[in-house]
Amino acid sequence: MNNGHKYDKNSKKEIQEKDIQDCRLTWRNAVINDSIFSRYMLKHGVRVSKKESVDLISMKFEYSVPQYSEKELCCDENEKPDDVQNGVSAKNLRKDYYTNGVNITWHKYDKTTGMPIPEADENICYKMLMRSPGKAKKGECIFIKNKLLDTARNYLTMGLYGKMPDKNAKIVELSAYSTLITATALDYIHIPLKNMLIVKDLKAAVNIPALLVKINNDKQCLVEAQDDYKVTNTLWDGMGLIDDSIFPEDMEGFIYCRSHFFKSCLFRGNIQQYFKDYYKTEYETATVTDMFGNVMKVSDVKVIVTDNSIKWLKFKELMGNTDAEAYKYYKRFMKKDGEQFTIVKTAHKSKYGDLQRSSYQMNNSLPTVDRTVLESIAKTSIDYYNSMIIDDDAFIEYLKIGTSKKYCINNMLIDLDKINSHFRYTPFFKKKKSDMLSQFKNKRLKLGKLLQYGDNLTICGNPVALLKYITGELKTNDGYVEDDCFSCFTQRDEGIECYTTRFNDGECLAGFRSPHNSPNNIVHLINKYPDILQKYFPKLGDNVIVINGIYTDVQDRLNGQDLDTDSVFVTNQKDIVDLTRKSYSEYATIINEIPLLGASKYGKDMKSYYDMDYKIALSQNDVGYASNLAQLALSYYYNDGFKDNIKDNRLLNIFVICSVLAQVAIDSAKRIFDVEVTLELRRLSIICKEIIESKWTDDNKGVYYPRFYAEIMEMKDSKKNIPDKQIGEFICPMDIIYKLIDEKVIDTRKQKQYQTVTDGISYVFRYDKNEFAGFKRDSKQYYKITSIVEEYYRRVKRISTNEKDYSEQVSFEFEGCMAKLKKLKINKATMGSLIQYAFSQHCNIRTKLLVSLYEYNKNIFLECFINDQNIQKTPPKIA
Repeated sequence: MNNGHKYDKNSKKEIQEKDIQDCRLTWRNAVINDSIFSRYMLKHGVRVSKKESVDLISMKFEYSVPQYSEKELCCDENEKPDDVQNGVSAKNLRKDYYTNGVNITWHKYDKTTGMPIPEADENICYKMLMRSPGKAKKGECIFIKNKLLDTARNYLTMGLYGKMPDKNAKIVELSAYSTLITATALDYIHIPLKNMLIVKDLKAAVNIPALLVKINNDKQCLVEAQDDYKVTNTLWDGMGLIDDSIFPEDMEGFIYCRSHFFKSCLFRGNIQQYFKDYYKTEYETATVTDMFGNVMKVSDVKVIVTDNSIKWLKFKELMGNTDAEAYKYYKRFMKKDGEQFTIVKTAHKSKYGDLQRSSYQMNNSLPTVDRTVLESIAKTSIDYYNSMIIDDDAFIEYLKIGTSKKYCINNMLIDLDKINSHFRYTPFFKKKKSDMLSQFKNKRLKLGKLLQYGDNLTICGNPVALLKYITGELKTNDGYVEDDCFSCFTQRDEGIECYTTRFNDGECLAGFRSPHNSPNNIVHLINKYPDILQKYFPKLGDNVIVINGIYTDVQDRLNGQDLDTDSVFVTNQKDIVDLTRKSYSEYATIINEIPLLGASKYGKDMKSYYDMDYKIALSQNDVGYASNLAQLALSYYYNDGFKDNIKDNRLLNIFVICSVLAQVAIDSAKRIFDVEVTLELRRLSIICKEIIESKWTDDNKGVYYPRFYAEIMEMKDSKKNIPDKQIGEFICPMDIIYKLIDEKVIDTRKQKQYQTVTDGISYVFRYDKNEFAGFKRDSKQYYKITSIVEEYYRRVKRISTNEKDYSEQVSFEFEGCMAKLKKLKINKATMGSLIQYAFSQHCNIRTKLLVSLYEYNKNIFLECFINDQNIQKTPPKIA
């Protein structure tokens, strides 16, 4: 079951009880997909039948999280507009459902008449059970039948919920880590704990120049520069190693595994071979001791993880008096549950082949306004776009990128082009191509989603050092790696050494991780192929990058990067690499020094859960606003710095602080920082605007926004349409790229050879009754089908394209449309008539009707078109 809505978000009107039930109980995707948790619940009698009441529902509190304007950000907290719909506060609605549950009446219907049977109605109370950190940010959570609540909660929390104190309860951490077993499974793997070695993680430190983001006594952020600051990396934070002998044959590089209070990115390696080579004749008898004092034979070790992968240690006071007793508690639970682990993710390459998309934040942080350099950076994207304009084959290849999406038009266009050579010359195809390429240019390229040779590579941290740590070769002191330790890499001042087969040995590379907000977050990488790494980790694949964390600043440089499948956008584009080298040497690394709250401020009552989740949902808006404010400050900083050669440290401090606040907002679902992010962003926004107003000349008064920024804001939310008088020409990378794209791409309006040909749809589809011999058009069904698709069309039009879950809502409406169509038996004659109607001039649902018919039955649909594969093909005439 999915999603419950108390109020209609489009009309903003209270809806009747009947409509509440219809809306609340609409079927969408499953609430819980295949997972460790879902399998357990199914074994314990959870029902999933659509013919009766269900045991689990997903509620989404679909009120809007406030999208504050600059004016609203400047107002007092008490003056902030409340999100109220028809007199009912959405905040109170969440509070009521969390604390009291929600009662749903399930109706039963007479199979003959279809009428409800009132005496058979079933009223059920559902209680809030869980939500993942990601779902919490979207306002979504799972409710369960009251009678099943204790069973489900006990399993999710390994019995820890009942052991938590009533006050100062770690519900933030418990909510984040108990739901790890609800992750959708790609596959499962059995890992006996007797084969898993758990060791204490290590740290490595280096002294470098840094910018520390701290808070003062008023809880306001400030930036403190230090020339010699001790920066620390946690070497294997969230990662582990898995022996090749138990690694799934159909996967590559790594498997991201989850289980009860456990998550770890396990990288593929020859662990046992390393032990055999090291211990030689003593291999069969050699032992190693884990962090709990348990002795294991090295020949039994198939998986190695550190304490950062086992989240139950955060609750060890509830599991025993010592770490060892807590481990026994965990081991008993895991054995009883079959020691099963979900494989959530594995390596995969970019859907663009050798290319990958960057972002406007990455491009706008490059420290240059040199037009020639930026044109070179944009060239790959411009060439890619122009090739699709000139060559339909290139456009067809582009369409194939989106074929994995559910119910998209791409598959239909590809199939029609495959069976008929004239299809690509029809007005219909040309119009679709024009619309798609216009979207590609205006909503992607001009807004910074540039294509570069490279990919998003999953980060692995010093795997050989972890093996040497196990064997005792790695020298440590009080949890830190010592100076004379072994490493595959060399420390360098100009960058950080790495290893990836995606690029050549010796290549210099640029690295960006999301969230990315400033040149201080760019990392310069030097690729190196160490022999020992290649020997014991030969199958990491092209989508993994090992980055040296020993005596480097990589984790803080990449804005809080860890190793549980964090990825980094890596490219070898020469101009970007040169600018990366410049950034790495000239822009100090940012350090988050905002303290965590020592004790939880929550209890374990549902009122506390409501307070927590409401705040987390609000923080999601903070992530985007921090990024936007950082880009504004950075654009002003570059505009002044490159025009007048004056760097304003006040603006630098704003985007530096925003870089940290974005990460704090993201982490709010897992830990509590001692800062109010929304209040800080409001304060920084005011400061930023005051700085600009003091700088601009009279001609520029009132100009606050670069062109690219205004376009991005409007794309995200049409209500934030920025007046032209507030938009100016800025000297910053993204505004220059915006203009370059417009200038350098082909304008099809001026190129006759790209215009639509005269051949119409008759060369592709010819409705001939003789072709449908034996079939008769069902007129009643014909009108019913058009009515169904028209209703789908109207529903989609009511959905705002600015909704964060727009695609999900459209997909839901399409599934509803297809569910109705699948109940019908559409013959070839009716299909042909509907296609003929779709191509008529007065059809306003053409695309949706064609895609619906294609998805209903691809074979019958394509049979209605002329297959000219075996016919001599005549080139069409150009208009």
